[in-house]
Amino acid sequence: MAQPVAVNDETVVLDTIVVTPLRRAGSLARSTSSMIVIDRAEIERSAATDLQSLLTNYNGITVNANGGMGAASSLTIRGMSSMQTVVLINGVRTASATTGATSLANIPLSAIERIEIAKGPHSAQYGADAIGGVVNVITRQGGLCGDKAYCGSVSAGVLYPWGGYTSANLQGRSTDGVDYAIGAALIGTEGYDFTAPDYFGHEPDKDGFLQGSFNLALSKDFDWGKIYADGLLSRSRIRYDNSYPYRNEAYATAFTGKVGTRIDHSEDWSSTVEFSTGLDHSRDFRKGVPGFDRFQTVRTGLLATSTREFETGKVSHSLTGGVEAYREQVNSTTAYDEKARNLAAVYGQYSLEYEALTVDSGVRYDYNQQFGDVVTYNLGASYAILPDLVMRSSFGTGFRAPTFNELYYPYFGNPDLQPEKSRSYEVGLNWKVTEATSLDLAVYQNRLKDAIISVAPTYLPYNIARAKVTGLEVELSHRFNERWSVRGSFEYKQPIDEDTGNDLAYRERVKAAGELSFKALDSLDLTGRLRYGGSRYANASNTEKLDPYVTADLVAVYSFDEQSKLKVSVENLFDKDYQTVSGYVAPGRTINVGLTRNF
Repeated sequence: MAQPVAVNDETVVLDTIVVTPLRRAGSLARSTSSMIVIDRAEIERSAATDLQSLLTNYNGITVNANGGMGAASSLTIRGMSSMQTVVLINGVRTASATTGATSLANIPLSAIERIEIAKGPHSAQYGADAIGGVVNVITRQGGLCGDKAYCGSVSAGVLYPWGGYTSANLQGRSTDGVDYAIGAALIGTEGYDFTAPDYFGHEPDKDGFLQGSFNLALSKDFDWGKIYADGLLSRSRIRYDNSYPYRNEAYATAFTGKVGTRIDHSEDWSSTVEFSTGLDHSRDFRKGVPGFDRFQTVRTGLLATSTREFETGKVSHSLTGGVEAYREQVNSTTAYDEKARNLAAVYGQYSLEYEALTVDSGVRYDYNQQFGDVVTYNLGASYAILPDLVMRSSFGTGFRAPTFNELYYPYFGNPDLQPEKSRSYEVGLNWKVTEATSLDLAVYQNRLKDAIISVAPTYLPYNIARAKVTGLEVELSHRFNERWSVRGSFEYKQPIDEDTGNDLAYRERVKAAGELSFKALDSLDLTGRLRYGGSRYANASNTEKLDPYVTADLVAVYSFDEQSKLKVSVENLFDKDYQTVSGYVAPGRTINVGLTRNF
């Protein structure tokens, strides 16, 4: 379900956009699986200062963070771990090949134009790791600004805990028809003490964060198609707690980019070829202590797809075929037995639309140099029972590839690991009850087998575990009048380790949120949010449990004129003390005062 985005007294209706699940243009209203779309307006209305804080507000998504801004964090969708969730930037993979997870701190909010989140398995389209879902972060892409050849914005602000930020973005179209977008940002904070005093490795100091980033997108349309390129680069310095003399600071560098071309063979047949590359590099050290630890992933890839659309009577068909290949290479001070692997895949998709019915299907064959081949598939349908009531259902399989750490880390790796495999289904409905009221509901179940676990005393990983996550998601929104609107969400899930009967670690069973928006003046918008995070176990044996919590956010946006806005926001208004990861203190009250000037 697209999150309702209030802009003044209107609601933006998202229709045909490039959605993540099918790797092609598709109608959001006819989607066969649950979707969340967060656009630029929604980001600017949020109190969040980073991607981790933004995503935690949405149904089905949990972010467990080892501290505040810049800290390591794990993203789970519908109870599946961060290694079982794919994070993309403009369709390009970002995860570290050693840990299997994406550092969300490396993706600055200032560079983002839109975020598309597809819940459920999408390995049939994206291959390994797309079990819980797919998050596709789309950076600013450029183009004409209405009747203007170019436009942009400049922002600056201060933060508490003490810090600040500044960013600038420019987009437009040149005289020779090149669409461009360029942006840069700098953000930093003194931070706070991430760990609790009784945590092993606690250091009583402030864990600060400093990041600079740069994003660029270029494209040009021709009679025969299009050429395009984009990239996002970030460089950060991060402090964290660790026992002396181990490392407690890191330099992190991340880059994701691609170059591609689309060839339009006819009005209903086009092909695309893309070359992509990604870098995830960290260098951990401690001042005054010799040496450092380096972990670097370099990923290069090639994607080629072709889509043909046609009609037979009243039925619209879409056929897509694609091949994908990429190479992952690890460079590290740690002596891995293997440092590179090649992966290749071929996939096909078929979709049809017939009056109120939409059907999506896909199948994919993946070959991994390290463990062999895997075949995954999905099938989904949506049907408009009434013009404003759409039912949807889907079924899919997925898999997760073992990471380099799990396979080859010295003394703690197992090169005989096989991929984790999943089977998932979902049934849901989207009902526009009235012009002012909408409801979205989904019931789902994810089943995981051959899950990779490790236990004392050897901690060697092996395939054995089975897990099942069954859940319910509800979201309701209503606009009372031109000034008042409300939105609420509720999620309940049972994240069960089927081998032990225990709850999976760090998965809360209940999550709820509420939002109230009020247009106090024509120039002043106010938004208040409450979020409830249920208790969750902090270990697999369920002997340690973290308390539930409630946090409140406030946002006020005042428009001086059409070009200038002042934003004042407060996250965790009541300075609630809580933890999402055992031993790590979540951010307390965070204040943001910023000014944006558009031109």
